[in-house]
Amino acid sequence: MTDHKLMMPTYYLHQLADELDKLQVDTNHWLASVGLNLKQIDQPGQLISYRHFKKLISSSIILSGQSALGLKVGQRLGLTTHGMLGYAIIVSSCLRETIELFSRYLNTRTPLLRVNLVCGPKTLKIELHECYPLEDIKIPFLETAVLTLYNMLMQVTQNSASIQSISFPFKQPSYIDFYRQIFSQPIQFDTKVTSISLSQNGLDTPLPMADPNSLTQAKLICEQELTRLQSQEEFQSRVRKYLLSHENQFPKLSCVAKYFHLSQRTLHRRLEENNSRYSEILASVREYRAKELLSNSDLSIQQIASTLGYSDSANFRKAFKRWQSCSPREFRSSCY
Repeated sequence: MTDHKLMMPTYYLHQLADELDKLQVDTNHWLASVGLNLKQIDQPGQLISYRHFKKLISSSIILSGQSALGLKVGQRLGLTTHGMLGYAIIVSSCLRETIELFSRYLNTRTPLLRVNLVCGPKTLKIELHECYPLEDIKIPFLETAVLTLYNMLMQVTQNSASIQSISFPFKQPSYIDFYRQIFSQPIQFDTKVTSISLSQNGLDTPLPMADPNSLTQAKLICEQELTRLQSQEEFQSRVRKYLLSHENQFPKLSCVAKYFHLSQRTLHRRLEENNSRYSEILASVREYRAKELLSNSDLSIQQIASTLGYSDSANFRKAFKRWQSCSPREFRSSCY
């Protein structure tokens, strides 16, 4: 499935517009390029296409001349800018619950990322994975997302969160000194995933603003919002996210249908109603995961083929060449 049907909320475009205005960029002209204005982006429930969202992010960097714009916008995003998710986090009981709330309700703020929590004996790693190819907005978008999470962790703990390291899956940028001004923890670049790692010590320490009754009400509203968004979301997008949530082997079609409480025949019919096919979604997810694994892992071509559900590497190479007009080996070589 391509991303042409994906719709994006405009929650954070106003903060971006404010930053551009401070940099003396004509924000009216910037928004008009995709048929929007300042009043529209403040309307509750306003959505724009992913294509237009990417255009706005890309053009904002060009117009401002600020490569570090993602970090500058991230600095603007305090807890109160995240709606009911921000309020739930403010009144959460401990940092572990803060992280669980962020993980569960992130999609009420953006559909582009999913959270994976990796719990070790001494550390908890919060991984942010792309649900759709970010392409040319990858760096600014991930910078904003990581700084948003970082701000949440630091604000609820009054700057005492035991963050051990922060990782970005791209090369060290020229504005590394700005990173060092923002983050006091070790920063790693060119990693396999975007993540923040914390010590397990202190994750269950009560937070100063904890309020169980307020949290219950906030979670109820977040659940309602999540349900509403899921009902509005294109069904093929939900199937795609479910497939992407499986890191190693994709589930069988019967398991996918069972997850959505449908028969296989009904699942196919629901997709056809939205001009999509399961085979197209699976191929798109395989292509995305193939590029991700070839770029960021040491797995062999055979191992990647097996992970993606191909019976042999020859079939994988044939499919990949159809997607990218080059072999998996050639693609991997171009990444280094």
